[in-house]
Amino acid sequence: MFEWIKRYGLLASATIAAFLLTFSLGISLGIMDKPPARQIAAVIGELKDLKKNWKAYFADTPTQHLRSRAHAGDGVVVSKPEQMQPGVTFVSGLFGDVLGFRLYTADGAMLHEWPISFFNVAPDEMKHKFHALIHGSHLYENGDVVANLDGRGLVRFDVCGNILWRNNDNSHHSVFIDDVGAIWTPTLAEEQRDPLYSPLPFVFDSVAEFDPTTGRKLSEFNLFEVLLKSDQFGLAQRHADQFSDVFHLNDVEVLSGEMASAFPMFEAGDILASSRNLHQLWVLDGQNHTLKWSFGGPMLGQHDPDFQPDGKITVLDNRVSVQASAENGFLGNRGGSRIVEIDPATRNWRTLYRTDEKNKFYTQYRGKHQLLENGNILIAETDAGRAFEVAPDGTVVWSFINSWDDTRVAWLVGANRYPPSYGAIADANCN
Repeated sequence: MFEWIKRYGLLASATIAAFLLTFSLGISLGIMDKPPARQIAAVIGELKDLKKNWKAYFADTPTQHLRSRAHAGDGVVVSKPEQMQPGVTFVSGLFGDVLGFRLYTADGAMLHEWPISFFNVAPDEMKHKFHALIHGSHLYENGDVVANLDGRGLVRFDVCGNILWRNNDNSHHSVFIDDVGAIWTPTLAEEQRDPLYSPLPFVFDSVAEFDPTTGRKLSEFNLFEVLLKSDQFGLAQRHADQFSDVFHLNDVEVLSGEMASAFPMFEAGDILASSRNLHQLWVLDGQNHTLKWSFGGPMLGQHDPDFQPDGKITVLDNRVSVQASAENGFLGNRGGSRIVEIDPATRNWRTLYRTDEKNKFYTQYRGKHQLLENGNILIAETDAGRAFEVAPDGTVVWSFINSWDDTRVAWLVGANRYPPSYGAIADANCN
């Protein structure tokens, strides 16, 4: 041992010193945002993606879109038409090896499947054959669909899968259609610098409006501008691990003229925004984009807030925690997800629906909800590969399982109930 130290001790000491110096230098460069910190971070990010999704790269398996099975069955496993909201259900997600859309009746008959896969929309922009995601979509009565090719742009195609237009404006997450038919969605923004907010560069999202006929961008504003105007920087505390995505805007919705009278503190055209990373909801003035209202506290990583006709706002509270697994009963470590109702006037809130022993419900990072006219709630439990409709008494009256194999399900990104007249889409002749 003494001989080894005598022979190699100096070399070992020099090696350790060099490692510590390099490590310290790397940390310093990262803090100061000096080259090659970003290049190194980019390489590390690619390596993490490769580790997580190597089967998608090399084994022909869409790992990004799959999760361990939490619910038994395949297709429609519960159907109680007499207790359901009438209509047809439009779902988006991974079906086999197709990333697309389907339309179902109450009993589970598939009325229509759009002959298009989002995996094939922009293959030259993909890292591997499954590197695409639908996040937000809207079905028109004539069978047209507009959807986000998440992070890249909007696509509109007809009932037969023909692409009518596509833009490259980096839209992502939700799609909302306002009173005049304009399309609203979050968009990725350029990196910003403001030493009064942060010594390091940061990225906030933007909100954009698009023409439904051409896909042309009509307007856009950045959420950091909203903070500047409102002088409420305390709402967006800096988090070192979120400088590249401070807000994570996952939904925008415009208050309609029909519902505006139920919200005396707001006006028609005001914009409801959801920040997943800040666990907050904001309402912005539709004209000057100042902040009118903000709310946080009960939600953790929420999605899909909606204005409701009774003057309330409902939201899917993911209660994000660890990934669902058999070890935690597929509920994470916070007891699953829930639907929360908020009164913006009083700031009181209550739980409308949550997981229980009869129906375990947890989606870690994604999901949507729709309050139906009969009082039921339709929920897209994305990470569990399920959509279900639940009555006010907690009874599940419809449930769809998006099975991929015996042990896994595929993401069901969205589910919406449309009026029975939309069933005519099944008559489209696409030959």
